Amino acid sequence: MKNFKLAVLASALVTSGSLMAAQDGNLGGTSAGESLVTIIKENAVQISDVADLDLGSHATLAADVSANDDVCVFNSTAAYSITVSSANGEFKLMNGAAEIPYSVEWSANSGAAAPLAHGAALASLAGDRTSLNCNGGTNANFSATVAAADFNAAGPGTYTDTLTLLVEPE
Repeated sequence: MKNFKLAVLASALVTSGSLMAAQDGNLGGTSAGESLVTIIKENAVQISDVADLDLGSHATLAADVSANDDVCVFNSTAAYSITVSSANGEFKLMNGAAEIPYSVEWSANSGAAAPLAHGAALASLAGDRTSLNCNGGTNANFSATVAAADFNAAGPGTYTDTLTLLVEPE
């Protein structure tokens, strides 16, 4: 019966994920104890310092208009990916049924801006691995650009969209 109880206890410890490695030493001329030291590094990301993009108020455009925002991306792993999606189902500013298409770009660590496709991940980007807030700075940028021809062809009104910036660890 005693062996059965020990077997059940050992099985419970293995099943719960808790292996007891600590051991006391024996009484003698010397004594050695053992202690298992454990730390878990979580696979986590965070985007911060995100602001709204204001493309301004215009009657007409002679050139394309852009707005951008510097953000901080922390990642605890070697790399992250960014997927940008729109509340309107694609990158388009809406005013009722009227729409103005726009493009979105992402740049990480002062690198070249890469165009983003709606809902498609841009991968292998490096974030800050030591500071959740990039030590008060930023390490990435996103921008939205409206082409002058698309803006000039649209009717008057306020056109809006909401972007979701999804950062995932790789």
